[in-house]
Amino acid sequence: MQEIRFDLGRDITETARASGVPSFKVENIDTAIIYSVNAIPADIPARYTRAGYEISWQPLFAFTLWADKDNNSLVDHVVLRLDGSFQTHAEAQAFVEQTLAQFLRSKWQRYHDPVWDALLTGRSSLLNEKGEIASSLLTIDPAYKIPPIDWPVVAKKGATWRWLGDGVLADLTINNLGGDGPKGPDTRVPDYRMKLEFDLMETKLRRDAENEARELKEGDAKGWNSTTKLEADKKERAARNKLLEANAIKRGDSVVKKP
Repeated sequence: MQEIRFDLGRDITETARASGVPSFKVENIDTAIIYSVNAIPADIPARYTRAGYEISWQPLFAFTLWADKDNNSLVDHVVLRLDGSFQTHAEAQAFVEQTLAQFLRSKWQRYHDPVWDALLTGRSSLLNEKGEIASSLLTIDPAYKIPPIDWPVVAKKGATWRWLGDGVLADLTINNLGGDGPKGPDTRVPDYRMKLEFDLMETKLRRDAENEARELKEGDAKGWNSTTKLEADKKERAARNKLLEANAIKRGDSVVKKP
C-alpha cells in the first residue's frame, strides 16, 4: 500500500476495496455502516482523488468511511484524523498552512452558512464585533497567514476552515488541548487534535434539516418556544454579521459575495 485513495458517492464496500487498505474494521450501528482503520504507517498518505480537487494528508492516526443503508450504502462521510505530535506551535501552523495551500491551488471554494456567518477576508475573518479573536472560528480566510503571536490563541479556541467543491463539503478542524510549550506560562508541550472531514453536501443538508425540524418540534412541545427563539437568533446574527462586514471594510478587508 503506497497511499489510501478515496472519493465519496460510491458503494462503501467498493470504495473500501479500491482504497488500497488491506483490511478494515467494519461496524453496523442501526442503519450506519462504518469502515475504519488505525495504526496507519506514517509514510502512507490518504488522498482524495476527485479530479481537480485532489487533497493529500499525512501522517494519519485513523481513516474512517461512513455510509447509510437507507441511502444505498453510498459513502457520504469520510474522516481523517492526524497522527502527529508537534513540539511547537510553529510546527503545527506550518502543517496547517501546507494543507490550506492544497485547497487554495485546487478548484475548492470557501464555504460558509449564509444564515449564520459572514464570509470575510484577511484578519477580519478572525475577529468578533469588538475586534478581538472570536470564540467561534468557522470562516477563517485560508489565504490569510495568521501571525505567530495570534496562532496559539486561535489554536486554543479551536478553528475550522471550510470548502465546497463538486457537491462535497470539506472541513479542516484543529484544536490545541495542551499548553503553550517551554517558553510560555504553561510549560506543557502543545497537544494538537486535527481532523479533515469530507461530506456529501446534499446528504448533510438533508440530515441537518431533519434533525433541526425534530429538535424544534420537541422543544416547542415541551414549552421551550424553540422555533420562536431560533428565528430571534437568526435576526440577531444577521445584525451582527452586518456589523462584522462594516468593520472589515473599515480595516481594508472585504466581504466575499457568493453566487
